[in-house]
Amino acid sequence: MEDTRIKIKLTIAQRVVELTIEKEWEVYYRKAEKIINDSFFDFAKKWSFTDHQDILTKILINFVVEGIETEERLNAYEENLIPKMRDLKQLADQIKID
Repeated sequence: MEDTRIKIKLTIAQRVVELTIEKEWEVYYRKAEKIINDSFFDFAKKWSFTDHQDILTKILINFVVEGIETEERLNAYEENLIPKMRDLKQLADQIKID
């Protein structure tokens, strides 16, 4: 059986992190690495800090808040979409095809 897991190294805030991940997820980890590092350097330019951990904590908080907001928007969208889909199904059921 083929092993679908690989070992990768990411550099986050000038620190190397070794991970074992599913091979098909590597592209997401690489994107995350870039986003985190870009955010890190943006925060570092704006705020004074004594430790990289301070900046990483702010980044983590921002990402989680954005994730919560996105999840709530998707849930609201889904709540609005489901009744519309029911209405559409009822209309489709009323159409008679000869």
